[in-house]
Amino acid sequence: MTLKQFTFNPFGVNGFVLGNDSGDAILIDPSASNEREEAALSDYLEKSGLSVKRLLNTHLHLDHVLGNAFAARTYGVAPEAHEEDAFLLDLQEEQSQMFGLPLREPSPALGNYLAEGDTVEIPGIRLQVIHVAGHSPGGLAFYCEKPGTVNGQEDVPPLLFAGDILFAGSRGRSDLFGGDEEALVSGIKSKLLTLPGETVVFPGHGPMTTIASEKRWY
Repeated sequence: MTLKQFTFNPFGVNGFVLGNDSGDAILIDPSASNEREEAALSDYLEKSGLSVKRLLNTHLHLDHVLGNAFAARTYGVAPEAHEEDAFLLDLQEEQSQMFGLPLREPSPALGNYLAEGDTVEIPGIRLQVIHVAGHSPGGLAFYCEKPGTVNGQEDVPPLLFAGDILFAGSRGRSDLFGGDEEALVSGIKSKLLTLPGETVVFPGHGPMTTIASEKRWY
């Protein structure tokens, strides 16, 4: 597997491209907000010989969906996220005004709903869908239990793409659009901190961490 991380838009969203040996790719939160960021993403995909098969959103706050329209138009894939976050796509203009974040092109509607227990797969890559409400009602994390070799490194530990649920030394805010602090903390404890301690966590913003490192805060 190949793994490429980008940092998109003024809010510093971490977006990811997961690729397999067959040239298939999964995008996670590719929230490019301008032509330069779109070009960086498309150039990487082209030079790597990758064809986008799935477009996943950890949640649907505006800063995480700014690249959905570009990805959908360019690669013919529809965004996928939890149904309980779908209402946020109707509030993109409101979120733009609230956050002061320009909205170049609204995200299209979801093409598929993802829920707890689902899997997202392309040959050689399997992501388990974990639903943790609290930052948003439909917050999702994507867990790769057996990544194997990643970017040439063998025996890589499990990977967790945690969106804005869990950060290094922190967690997502719960005061926006249906947030719930109690649900967020409960979900982190019961669903994320029970994963193997060596699991590498890629948050939606900021640096990587591990499950073991985050357990000390709870």
